Amino acid sequence: MALPEIEFELSAYQYELMGYPGIRQGEPLSVVLDAGVLLPDVSAESWFAVQKEALPAQFINVAPAIYAFAGQIVEAELMTADDEQTAVLLINCGAVRVRVTCAPQADGRLPYGAWETRYLSGIGRIQGIVEDEFKTGIGHPTDVTVWRFRRLILRPGDPLFGQWHESAELLPLPLHYDRVVVAARVHRERI
Repeated sequence: MALPEIEFELSAYQYELMGYPGIRQGEPLSVVLDAGVLLPDVSAESWFAVQKEALPAQFINVAPAIYAFAGQIVEAELMTADDEQTAVLLINCGAVRVRVTCAPQADGRLPYGAWETRYLSGIGRIQGIVEDEFKTGIGHPTDVTVWRFRRLILRPGDPLFGQWHESAELLPLPLHYDRVVVAARVHRERI
């Protein structure tokens, strides 16, 4: 059985924190897959919904590094600040676990059920966090083997502005404005 392939964005900031190591096809990498801040509003670009009834674990690529996902909440950290609730959750999506930050509804409260054992579905842009500065213990490293890179050139004035380029390596240089999507194969978890 083939290892599942996933995509995630490697931000310029993360690459800088890594020290611009240069990465090649076939190299292992350990990342926390993070969907960022999701809103409890299905009209938002990145959103979530929580329910008590079981959902099948799913992690479906719908655009470069953007996934529709569903699964059980396996870890949760709820926080209240300035009378607004937020939650950092870890969702078991089958082959991977994804960390999400859930924003509150208009009343400042999270939707009912944003805690462990419930189920969450949503959509969001997945980032690979290598150097984690998050102030939470929520997260699960996913071990992958790098397969390829797709770089969107966004350097102002560049004649290739707005074009995607695929490569087998990421050079040890700053990314500046460009966006990099890493395609990788997920390692099987050891029991």
